[in-house]
Amino acid sequence: MNELERRLHELGGEIAWPATPAFDLSFEPRRPAWTPRLRPLALGFAIVLAALAGVLALSPGARSAFLEIFHLKGATVELTETLPEVEVQPVIDFGERVSRAEAERRVGFRLFDLGEPDAVFVRGTRIATLVYGPVGKPRLTLTQLRGGVWDGFVKKAGGLGTTVEQVTVDGEQGLFVTGDQHFVMYRDETGNITDELTYLAGTVLLWNRGDLLLRLEGDLTRTEALALARDVE
Repeated sequence: MNELERRLHELGGEIAWPATPAFDLSFEPRRPAWTPRLRPLALGFAIVLAALAGVLALSPGARSAFLEIFHLKGATVELTETLPEVEVQPVIDFGERVSRAEAERRVGFRLFDLGEPDAVFVRGTRIATLVYGPVGKPRLTLTQLRGGVWDGFVKKAGGLGTTVEQVTVDGEQGLFVTGDQHFVMYRDETGNITDELTYLAGTVLLWNRGDLLLRLEGDLTRTEALALARDVE
């Protein structure tokens, strides 16, 4: 017997093997044999939860993601913090960069928002845009003007590489826009139909908020866009 065989033989004698179980072939009801195993499983789950709680307490980023996944908190902060960058259109013209107070003075209405924007722009005297993220490569934009959703956009976009889906936001009419060609059509404050390119090469949600038309753009799914729209205030 060589050294390896000898060591293995000694080890075999040291191992405490469990007793051979007795098999009961009767058909009388009895307590399931696996019941005691629930205790280690529950204990392991509790340990995992305790470790997870420690991570969430120490890491704001992990806590934010956890709350978002389980819908334990409003979507505003979590979504806007984690949104991916969005490719901008070849020509991006937000207008003139101004303060929020100046923007509201020019357009004549209070601006809705999704938290403090990184920049505020005004085009002319009627369109205001809040930019979230770097101005040259935003993650999200929220544009506002006096106007409304135009139902004809659904038919007009057909065959042009753009898909328009009718949705509702807090009971108000809205349109969710996806596709290769990125443009929107809406009714302005004078009742005329206006069409223009979007700012970002992502998805667009148009919806009415009273006499205002709001336009949300970003790399968003339909569910994410609607969740953000409901958080606009």
